[in-house]
Amino acid sequence: MKTLLAIASLLTPEAPYLPAYLDRIESTTDRYADCVRLLSDDLSVGRLAAERWVSEGGGAPALHCLAVADLANGYPKLAAVRLTEISERADAGDSRARSRLLAEAALAWIDAHDPEQAEGSILAAKRLTPDLPELDFVAAKAYAAGEKWQAAADAVTAAEGAGLKTVEAYLIRARAQRALGKNVNAADDVVAALTIDPYNIDALTMRGELRQAGVEIEAYYGADEGDEN
Repeated sequence: MKTLLAIASLLTPEAPYLPAYLDRIESTTDRYADCVRLLSDDLSVGRLAAERWVSEGGGAPALHCLAVADLANGYPKLAAVRLTEISERADAGDSRARSRLLAEAALAWIDAHDPEQAEGSILAAKRLTPDLPELDFVAAKAYAAGEKWQAAADAVTAAEGAGLKTVEAYLIRARAQRALGKNVNAADDVVAALTIDPYNIDALTMRGELRQAGVEIEAYYGADEGDEN
Protein backbone atom coordinates (compact mmCIF):
# COMPACT_ATOMS: atom_id res chain seq x y z
CA MET A 1 0.00 0.00 0.00
CA LYS A 2 2.78 2.44 0.87
CA THR A 3 4.39 1.71 -2.49
CA LEU A 4 1.23 2.51 -4.41
CA LEU A 5 0.57 5.66 -2.39
CA ALA A 6 4.12 6.89 -2.92
CA ILE A 7 3.80 6.49 -6.68
CA ALA A 8 0.28 7.91 -6.76
CA SER A 9 1.37 11.00 -4.82
CA LEU A 10 3.57 11.92 -7.77
CA LEU A 11 1.33 10.91 -10.65
CA THR A 12 -2.33 11.60 -9.89
CA PRO A 13 -4.02 14.71 -11.34
CA GLU A 14 -5.04 15.72 -7.81
CA ALA A 15 -1.38 16.17 -6.89
CA PRO A 16 0.06 17.98 -9.92
CA TYR A 17 3.76 17.39 -9.33
CA LEU A 18 4.59 15.54 -12.54
CA PRO A 19 7.59 17.51 -13.87
CA ALA A 20 6.82 19.64 -16.89
CA TYR A 21 9.82 18.38 -18.85
CA LEU A 22 8.06 15.04 -19.30
CA ASP A 23 5.55 16.72 -21.60
CA ARG A 24 8.15 17.90 -24.10
CA ILE A 25 9.09 14.69 -25.90
CA GLU A 26 6.54 11.98 -26.59
CA SER A 27 9.13 9.20 -26.55
CA THR A 28 10.41 10.36 -23.17
CA THR A 29 6.88 10.53 -21.80
CA ASP A 30 6.15 7.00 -23.02
CA ARG A 31 9.34 5.58 -21.56
CA TYR A 32 8.75 7.35 -18.27
CA ALA A 33 5.23 5.93 -18.08
CA ASP A 34 6.60 2.46 -18.84
CA CYS A 35 9.28 2.91 -16.17
CA VAL A 36 6.77 3.82 -13.47
CA ARG A 37 4.35 1.12 -14.58
CA LEU A 38 7.10 -1.46 -14.23
CA LEU A 39 7.79 -0.23 -10.70
CA SER A 40 4.16 -0.78 -9.86
CA ASP A 41 4.16 -4.28 -11.37
CA ASP A 42 7.49 -5.50 -9.94
CA LEU A 43 9.43 -3.12 -7.73
CA SER A 44 12.82 -4.82 -7.91
CA VAL A 45 12.70 -5.29 -11.67
CA GLY A 46 11.41 -1.74 -12.11
CA ARG A 47 14.23 -0.27 -10.07
CA LEU A 48 16.80 -2.13 -12.17
CA ALA A 49 15.13 -0.78 -15.30
CA ALA A 50 15.25 2.77 -13.92
CA GLU A 51 18.92 2.39 -13.03
CA ARG A 52 19.64 1.06 -16.53
CA TRP A 53 17.84 4.03 -18.09
CA VAL A 54 19.92 6.41 -15.96
CA SER A 55 23.13 4.65 -17.05
CA GLU A 56 22.04 5.00 -20.68
CA GLY A 57 21.91 8.77 -20.27
CA GLY A 58 18.17 9.13 -19.71
CA GLY A 59 18.74 12.38 -17.85
CA ALA A 60 16.20 14.05 -15.62
CA PRO A 61 13.21 11.81 -16.55
CA ALA A 62 15.20 8.65 -15.81
CA LEU A 63 16.44 10.06 -12.51
CA HIS A 64 12.89 11.03 -11.62
CA CYS A 65 11.69 7.49 -12.19
CA LEU A 66 14.54 6.32 -9.96
CA ALA A 67 13.36 8.78 -7.28
CA VAL A 68 9.89 7.21 -7.51
CA ALA A 69 11.61 3.86 -6.99
CA ASP A 70 13.34 5.28 -3.89
CA LEU A 71 9.97 6.28 -2.47
CA ALA A 72 8.38 2.97 -3.35
CA ASN A 73 11.24 1.11 -1.69
CA GLY A 74 10.81 3.11 1.52
CA TYR A 75 13.80 5.43 1.09
CA PRO A 76 12.17 8.86 1.23
CA LYS A 77 15.33 10.65 2.36
CA LEU A 78 17.23 9.32 -0.65
CA ALA A 79 14.32 10.32 -2.88
CA ALA A 80 14.30 13.84 -1.41
CA VAL A 81 18.00 14.30 -2.05
CA ARG A 82 17.69 12.90 -5.58
CA LEU A 83 14.72 15.12 -6.42
CA THR A 84 16.58 18.18 -5.17
CA GLU A 85 19.56 17.26 -7.32
CA ILE A 86 17.31 16.81 -10.36
CA SER A 87 15.89 20.31 -9.82
CA GLU A 88 19.41 21.70 -10.23
CA ARG A 89 20.11 19.95 -13.54
CA ALA A 90 20.23 21.82 -16.84
CA ASP A 91 17.66 19.40 -18.30
CA ALA A 92 15.20 19.76 -15.42
CA GLY A 93 13.01 22.20 -17.32
CA ASP A 94 11.77 25.68 -16.59
CA SER A 95 11.29 27.32 -13.20
CA ARG A 96 7.83 25.78 -12.82
CA ALA A 97 9.21 22.28 -13.37
CA ARG A 98 12.01 22.94 -10.88
CA SER A 99 9.52 24.20 -8.33
CA ARG A 100 7.45 21.06 -8.63
CA LEU A 101 10.53 18.91 -8.24
CA LEU A 102 11.33 20.78 -5.03
CA ALA A 103 7.70 20.31 -3.93
CA GLU A 104 8.14 16.59 -4.49
CA ALA A 105 11.33 16.73 -2.44
CA ALA A 106 9.37 18.42 0.35
CA LEU A 107 6.79 15.63 0.28
CA ALA A 108 9.58 13.06 0.49
CA TRP A 109 11.13 14.88 3.46
CA ILE A 110 7.73 14.79 5.18
CA ASP A 111 7.60 11.05 4.58
CA ALA A 112 11.10 10.88 6.09
CA HIS A 113 9.79 12.67 9.22
CA ASP A 114 11.99 15.70 8.62
CA PRO A 115 9.63 18.69 8.46
CA GLU A 116 12.46 21.23 8.70
CA GLN A 117 14.02 19.95 5.50
CA ALA A 118 10.56 19.89 3.94
CA GLU A 119 10.07 23.55 4.82
CA GLY A 120 13.42 24.40 3.28
CA SER A 121 12.51 22.62 0.05
CA ILE A 122 9.14 24.28 -0.27
CA LEU A 123 10.54 27.72 0.50
CA ALA A 124 13.11 27.19 -2.25
CA ALA A 125 10.27 26.21 -4.59
CA LYS A 126 8.29 29.31 -3.71
CA ARG A 127 11.29 31.51 -4.42
CA LEU A 128 11.30 30.11 -7.95
CA THR A 129 7.55 30.38 -8.62
CA PRO A 130 5.62 32.09 -5.81
CA ASP A 131 2.33 31.94 -7.74
CA LEU A 132 1.78 28.16 -7.76
CA PRO A 133 -1.09 27.34 -5.36
CA GLU A 134 0.01 23.70 -4.96
CA LEU A 135 3.17 24.97 -3.29
CA ASP A 136 1.06 26.50 -0.52
CA PHE A 137 -0.68 23.14 -0.14
CA VAL A 138 2.64 21.31 0.24
CA ALA A 139 3.80 24.04 2.62
CA ALA A 140 0.71 23.39 4.73
CA LYS A 141 1.63 19.71 4.91
CA ALA A 142 5.18 20.58 5.95
CA TYR A 143 4.07 23.04 8.64
CA ALA A 144 1.50 20.57 9.96
CA ALA A 145 4.17 17.86 10.13
CA GLY A 146 6.23 20.24 12.27
CA GLU A 147 3.16 21.20 14.34
CA LYS A 148 3.42 24.83 13.24
CA TRP A 149 -0.33 25.10 13.27
CA GLN A 150 -0.90 28.78 12.50
CA ALA A 151 1.50 28.61 9.56
CA ALA A 152 -0.26 25.46 8.34
CA ALA A 153 -3.67 27.13 8.53
CA ASP A 154 -2.39 30.24 6.74
CA ALA A 155 -0.86 28.13 3.97
CA VAL A 156 -4.17 26.33 3.35
CA THR A 157 -5.94 29.70 3.25
CA ALA A 158 -3.43 30.93 0.66
CA ALA A 159 -3.94 27.84 -1.48
CA GLU A 160 -7.71 28.13 -1.14
CA GLY A 161 -7.57 31.79 -2.18
CA ALA A 162 -5.70 30.75 -5.31
CA GLY A 163 -8.40 28.22 -6.18
CA LEU A 164 -6.91 24.99 -4.79
CA LYS A 165 -9.63 23.38 -2.67
CA THR A 166 -9.14 19.77 -1.62
CA VAL A 167 -10.38 17.50 1.14
CA GLU A 168 -6.87 17.01 2.46
CA ALA A 169 -6.20 20.75 2.60
CA TYR A 170 -9.40 21.41 4.54
CA LEU A 171 -8.58 18.62 6.97
CA ILE A 172 -5.09 20.01 7.52
CA ARG A 173 -6.61 23.37 8.41
CA ALA A 174 -9.24 21.70 10.57
CA ARG A 175 -6.51 19.93 12.57
CA ALA A 176 -4.64 23.21 12.83
CA GLN A 177 -7.74 25.03 14.06
CA ARG A 178 -8.34 22.33 16.67
CA ALA A 179 -4.76 22.62 17.90
CA LEU A 180 -5.23 26.40 18.11
CA GLY A 181 -8.41 25.96 20.16
CA LYS A 182 -10.72 27.13 17.37
CA ASN A 183 -13.17 24.25 17.19
CA VAL A 184 -15.91 26.21 15.44
CA ASN A 185 -13.52 27.13 12.64
CA ALA A 186 -12.40 23.50 12.51
CA ALA A 187 -16.04 22.47 12.08
CA ASP A 188 -16.37 24.83 9.10
CA ASP A 189 -13.42 23.10 7.46
CA VAL A 190 -14.86 19.66 8.16
CA VAL A 191 -18.08 20.74 6.45
CA ALA A 192 -16.03 22.03 3.49
CA ALA A 193 -14.23 18.69 3.27
CA LEU A 194 -17.46 16.70 3.47
CA THR A 195 -19.03 18.94 0.82
CA ILE A 196 -16.36 17.65 -1.56
CA ASP A 197 -16.50 14.05 -0.31
CA PRO A 198 -19.41 13.22 2.02
CA TYR A 199 -18.00 9.76 2.73
CA ASN A 200 -14.41 10.72 3.54
CA ILE A 201 -13.42 8.65 6.57
CA ASP A 202 -10.98 11.18 8.02
CA ALA A 203 -13.51 13.99 7.76
CA LEU A 204 -16.24 11.87 9.33
CA THR A 205 -13.88 10.90 12.14
CA MET A 206 -13.05 14.53 12.82
CA ARG A 207 -16.74 15.40 12.75
CA GLY A 208 -17.25 12.81 15.51
CA GLU A 209 -14.35 14.23 17.53
CA LEU A 210 -15.79 17.72 17.27
CA ARG A 211 -19.22 16.49 18.34
CA GLN A 212 -17.61 14.92 21.39
CA ALA A 213 -16.01 18.30 22.08
CA GLY A 214 -19.48 19.89 22.03
CA VAL A 215 -19.49 21.29 18.49
CA GLU A 216 -22.49 20.18 16.45
CA ILE A 217 -22.07 20.05 12.68
CA GLU A 218 -25.21 20.44 10.62
CA ALA A 219 -25.47 17.86 7.83
CA TYR A 220 -25.96 20.34 4.96
CA TYR A 221 -22.77 19.35 3.23
CA GLY A 222 -24.46 16.68 1.13
CA ALA A 223 -26.81 19.15 -0.53
CA ASP A 224 -26.30 21.78 -3.18
CA GLU A 225 -25.79 25.28 -1.85
CA GLY A 226 -29.14 26.29 -3.23
CA ASP A 227 -30.84 23.60 -1.16
CA GLU A 228 -29.42 24.74 2.17
CA ASN A 229 -31.96 27.50 2.72
